Amino acid sequence: MAMSAFTLSSAVVKRYLSSSLSRGGCARFQLGVGSSNFELFAPRDVSQNASRCWKAAAHCTNTGGDLRQFSTIPTPPPPFSAAATAANNNGFTPTPPTSLTPEACLSAQNAMKLFIEHGLGKQKLQAIASEKKQHNTPLVDRWQKMVAVYLETQCHVIALLGYAPDERGIALYTQHLSQAVSLSSPEIQDKIRVSGRDTYRMVLAGAFDIPTLLSDQLTNGEVSVVDARNIMHKVSLRMHDPELLEKVAKRCAGISSVGNSPETQAMEMARKHAVVQEVMVSDVYLSKDNNGVTLVQECGFGDGEEGYVRMQSAMAEHQGDPLITQYVGSAIMKLLQSAGIDMEALQKQAMSMQA
Repeated sequence: MAMSAFTLSSAVVKRYLSSSLSRGGCARFQLGVGSSNFELFAPRDVSQNASRCWKAAAHCTNTGGDLRQFSTIPTPPPPFSAAATAANNNGFTPTPPTSLTPEACLSAQNAMKLFIEHGLGKQKLQAIASEKKQHNTPLVDRWQKMVAVYLETQCHVIALLGYAPDERGIALYTQHLSQAVSLSSPEIQDKIRVSGRDTYRMVLAGAFDIPTLLSDQLTNGEVSVVDARNIMHKVSLRMHDPELLEKVAKRCAGISSVGNSPETQAMEMARKHAVVQEVMVSDVYLSKDNNGVTLVQECGFGDGEEGYVRMQSAMAEHQGDPLITQYVGSAIMKLLQSAGIDMEALQKQAMSMQA
């Protein structure tokens, strides 16, 4: 991800994981227009074995105590699944749209906002927020659960538009959304961008119990693109730190898959990527320097978890900036290499799977 420590990944990694894990009922999603704010291994049909799939693919190893298994995630069946839809409509199977109008894009995003702000999405995000006080659940776990709520909500919305509530449906919906945006006027493009950004901020505010997040952002104004680039340049410099790269290499050295199937290899990479995610938070954003100051403090967002969340909220304004993507893209490649993820081999394997 260009913005958040939990969504840093190359296109090759995403393509490979989507190709291989989908055979076992899991896939890696990228949600949002021109954004990689939300990524997670999720079930092909989110009503089927959701917690087992998330636990196996997203948090399949305990890395130093900060990254724990998804052992407490419930399995909340959404009201709309492909099987349920067919059964409730005398065998009728919806036909996915072939395109979306800009008006449909805005309506879909407004529906997302409705469920996140007033519906079950809000209740589930509040439950995630309560876990910090009640169970001291680590930030990484709560972030992944937040993403799961977003995925489930989006599947509900796109199912009502005729898309399948799985990774293929989300991929097709995202493709149509991007096409509609590219053909829209600058005014409509900005409306869709802002709507997606604000929905993301609502999700952050709910999951991490920061009710003033959006209003504070409005009061303080948006971070300029120059400041955002400077901030992410600092992030990329920390990601290139030799000690950090060595730490990732050591923690991933003992991770190996049993067997050579695409599924087991993808699972191995998921475990290594989980290490990268945890190190990004603890050693890049929230690690203190010699003066006892964290990166999020240095950048003016406050300390600790709330500072991290506020930083991600602010950076969402510039999530598609090419220079920011370049900064973080090169840095994440170094981290993935240190984790033992062979990008060239993955690219070849992904291409063979798509052939």
